Amino acid sequence: MPRSQSYNTYSNLQRPELRKRVDDLLIKFEQDFYAKMQGAKGMLDVNAFSMELYKRHNVETILRIALKRAVDPLIANYWATRDPQLCKEWGLYGAEEGRHDRMFAGDLHKVGMSDADIYGTKPTFATEILNGYFYYTLATEGPLASMISGFYLEYIASKTQPDWLNAMEPHVGADKTKGARAHLALDEDDDHTDMVWNMIMRVIKTPEEEEKLVEHLIKINALFVSYFVEVYTATVLRQQAADQADASAIAQAAPAAAVTTNLETVASLV
Repeated sequence: MPRSQSYNTYSNLQRPELRKRVDDLLIKFEQDFYAKMQGAKGMLDVNAFSMELYKRHNVETILRIALKRAVDPLIANYWATRDPQLCKEWGLYGAEEGRHDRMFAGDLHKVGMSDADIYGTKPTFATEILNGYFYYTLATEGPLASMISGFYLEYIASKTQPDWLNAMEPHVGADKTKGARAHLALDEDDDHTDMVWNMIMRVIKTPEEEEKLVEHLIKINALFVSYFVEVYTATVLRQQAADQADASAIAQAAPAAAVTTNLETVASLV
């Protein structure tokens, strides 16, 4: 597996006291997700696997990366005259992250999905809003929200994806999660979570900016929870409703079939 080319140049975690506060918040987000969201615990349950959810979740990951690929150069450009070092760092990071959609696409190809199937899927409303939020904040206050989203994803993926993949692999096979595993390994190898945090800390200077960081994290988390609700509803809940409708139709058809059979029997005796 090739090493990342984003070149993490940081040797120490910046602002560890603020990071502790943020870590505590993100842990709370994760706990609330599993405790309160319908279907969330199923992502950890090998017996609750849904192939449609597996596909749609990966499709949305790919679409989200593809959409962010257009945003990251704008972040680098913003810093070009304000902080050339940060411009270079984010440019390298964004260029690396922007091609990771192909890792997930490789997994989906193995379960019968083509690129046309994947990239022709309409993003969830939550993903559309998330990207709208990036452009809005870029226009009104700068790229901080977009950068924080990168940190949020790196952190949450490192905490949730290994367990999710462990629950999926018995059903799809390890060869069909190879891309997702490679993505996690690359991010870990290059220490992307702390690297992105350190880049953001070049921007966060005042107590007001610290509060803005927390505000963006809360909003971004809400959109990712909304994304899961959309995907879970469109796959697992829709399939459950279809199965119930089929069962109801069978139950309703059974008496009619019995009557028909009885009439045929009577007719044969006459």
